[in-house]
Amino acid sequence: MNKIYGIIAIFAFAGLLLPTSVMQVEAASDLDYMLKIAEKAKRYIKQNINEMESSNTQDWKNRQAVLEIYDKSADEIDQLSDAIKDGDVKSARELFISSMGKIKQISQMLNQIAETKAQDASLPDHSQIIKRYEMNYQKLQQISNKIGADIDFSEMKNLISLAKQNNEQGKNEQAKQTIGQIALKGLEIYKNLQSINQENKIIRAQALAEKYVDRINALIVQAKTSGLLDYVKQLENSKTQLVSSNSTSQITKQIRIVITINNDIQEINRNNLQQIDVDEIQFSQKQKITSELSQLETKAKLLHSDAKGSNAALYYVEKAIALIDNVRNNLDDSERKINSKLQLIDQLLTKAEKIVQEAT
Repeated sequence: MNKIYGIIAIFAFAGLLLPTSVMQVEAASDLDYMLKIAEKAKRYIKQNINEMESSNTQDWKNRQAVLEIYDKSADEIDQLSDAIKDGDVKSARELFISSMGKIKQISQMLNQIAETKAQDASLPDHSQIIKRYEMNYQKLQQISNKIGADIDFSEMKNLISLAKQNNEQGKNEQAKQTIGQIALKGLEIYKNLQSINQENKIIRAQALAEKYVDRINALIVQAKTSGLLDYVKQLENSKTQLVSSNSTSQITKQIRIVITINNDIQEINRNNLQQIDVDEIQFSQKQKITSELSQLETKAKLLHSDAKGSNAALYYVEKAIALIDNVRNNLDDSERKINSKLQLIDQLLTKAEKIVQEAT
């Protein structure tokens, strides 16, 4: 038993460190090392599955549930080996993370099964187990309400009542069987909640993507006006990715790319303004300021749309817009005073942009 708990603990801890491990593998480009980790994990977990008891119906069901996930993980590890042979780095990393996630899930399931069996042995009346499942039932209801899932909990509630009744009447075997049914029903509900929650995430991400399409269109116009054709191509590609993607991670990635391009375009435009020879293009000081105000106003309007839902970001954007109007109405002020206001406007928009990026 100690050996089983030790191995389960190792894999649970390894699962928590997966992101760090992947970063290290990525840095070293050592795909073979990923395969070694996955193969070793598979052997350890298979050894523990082989040691599972199958003395009753519940034990057999537990073993089948674990084997189902193990087979999926083993198949992904085989695909990982093929991906490495083909030099498909992206697929290899995705398969490694997915397979190790399933192995971690199996470790947790084995740990839960071991804990349940130990409690069954020490508490033949099953009262503590029923109490724990009742708490899980309440937590599942809370999750369901939070994500707006239409889950029917009546069967699980009735099973808990039946388990309590059997336990109070000393019907230990019937209580044990009912507890097993509660566990399976709870697992079924949990999986449904996971699926619904993932769908909700995708819907929210797609809504965010649609909002950014308008921003991309505005940036494309600005990039074309400035002759930045390379950025136009990148923005067009990001827009296509956003419209077609149903992956939250991919949508977030493209939004970050758009934010970076926006910053680059604004920086290029500022640098171009600084390099312009005033004598050659015969721009007056007022015309320069008006041009810069227009750029700042465009950025402020984009941020104002993105900042909805964040009072702090809205405060900075609206304050910046008010200052822009103030400068435009007082172009006869001294150059020093106007530059001070322009600098303050840029600082306010930078603060708002940082808040929006952190909230994305």
